[in-house]
Amino acid sequence: MGIDINNQGLYLNDAIKKILEEMDTLMVNNEILHKEEINLDEALGKVSMEEILSEEDMPGYRSSVMDGYALGESTKGNKWKIVGESFPGKPFNDLLKKGEAVTISTGSFVPDNCFSVIPQEQVSLELLKGNEYIIKKETSSNNSWIREKNDQVFKGEILIKKGVKITPGILSKLASCGIKTIKVSKTSKLGLLITGDELIKSGTVRKKGEIWESNSILIKSIAKNLGFEINEIHIEKDNYQNIKNSLRNISEFNDVVISVGGISVGKKDFLKDIVNEIGEIKFWKLFLKPGKPFAFGLINKKIPYFGLPGNPVSAAITFIQLVWPALQKLEGITNIEFPLRIKVKLNSDLKRRKGRPELLRGKLIVNEEGELIADISEEQSSSKISSISNSDLLIEIPSEIDFCQKGNLLWAQLLKNNFL
Repeated sequence: MGIDINNQGLYLNDAIKKILEEMDTLMVNNEILHKEEINLDEALGKVSMEEILSEEDMPGYRSSVMDGYALGESTKGNKWKIVGESFPGKPFNDLLKKGEAVTISTGSFVPDNCFSVIPQEQVSLELLKGNEYIIKKETSSNNSWIREKNDQVFKGEILIKKGVKITPGILSKLASCGIKTIKVSKTSKLGLLITGDELIKSGTVRKKGEIWESNSILIKSIAKNLGFEINEIHIEKDNYQNIKNSLRNISEFNDVVISVGGISVGKKDFLKDIVNEIGEIKFWKLFLKPGKPFAFGLINKKIPYFGLPGNPVSAAITFIQLVWPALQKLEGITNIEFPLRIKVKLNSDLKRRKGRPELLRGKLIVNEEGELIADISEEQSSSKISSISNSDLLIEIPSEIDFCQKGNLLWAQLLKNNFL
C-alpha cells in the first residue's frame, strides 16, 4: 500500500485509494448510502440517485428562430397574404394555404406545412384591397430559421445520470422536460470531536497555557464550503473515558465521525487506542508534510472515522485531501472531484531537506505575459492558520527534491473559492 521502508506512513495517493476502497465496500453493503425523493427546487447541490430519460421530444413542436413571418407555399411574385399570428402560448393552429403567411415571434409554434420563416427585415409590407401582404426582398432557403421539434432534447435522451451533482443548468433542463421530483442521496451527517486540555471557548478569559479553540469553526466552514454540514460538535479535555463516550455518542447519531487532535504519539493522544477499542484503525500516519499524524478507520464496522492532526493547517489540508473525496464517494458521486491542479513557475529558488512530500502554501500571481507564478509563503508552520488563510495554492514538492530553481515548473493545487 505504498508504506515507506521506515514505516513513516502512507503516501497521499495510496491513502486516498485505501479510503475510497473502504467507502465502496460500505456502500456495497448498504451501510451508508440513503436515498430520498425531493422536489427539484430542493435538489440543488444534491447527488442524483437515478438516471432520468426524456419521455418526449422538446420543445415538441417546430419553432421560429427569428421574429418575422412563417410562410406557406409561394406564389408568383414571392408575395404572401398575412392571415394570422403565432406567438408564445398563442399558436396559429391552422394549416397555411398557398400564398399565405402568419406573423411569428422567436420561439413560437411554426404551422405544420410551413416551409420557411423569413426575418422581418427581409420583407416589405404592402396593403392591397384591405389585406396586408409581405413581399420577400431576398431569397430564403427551405426550412431556414426553423428549429425542429427535438432541437432542445430528443425522446430517450439522458437528462441526468446517476451519481451526478445537480447544478442549476441540470435543474433547468429537468424542469423544461416536465420533471417535478428526483431521487437523490441524503447528505451524510457529520459529527466532529475536538480534543485538548489547552482549549477554551472564544470570548472567555484566557489563562497562561490556554488557547481559544478554532478548529471546530475551521472544519465546519470548510465542510460547508464544500457542500456538507457538521451535524454535531463535541469539545473534550484530554480524558480517556470522556473522549470515548463522546466518540460513541457521535457515532450513534451520525454517518461519519471526524476528530481533530489527540491522534499523534503524545502521552494524552488517546484517540488511536479508543478507536481500536470500539472499532478498527485501518491506517495511521501519512508520508506527507503537513499532515503526518492522520488516522482512518471504522467505528462499529460501519461508521467511517477520520482522525485529523491538531495543528490547524494540517487539519485543513488533510480534510481537503482525504475527507472531502470520501464524503463525495458516500454521497454516490461517480466522478470524484479533487482540488484543481495547475502548473506554476517558482518566483524564487526553493531549498529544503529531502524527505516527506510537501504541500507548501503560496500565492498565485499572473504576470504581464499571462504566466502563472507561485510565490511561496515565508511562513510554513502547520500551527499558523495564517499560512493557509493568506494562500491561493498548495505547491506540490516531491520527496526527492531538495532544491528547485527559480522559474522551474511545479504542480500546484488551487485553494481559493472552493475551500478556504
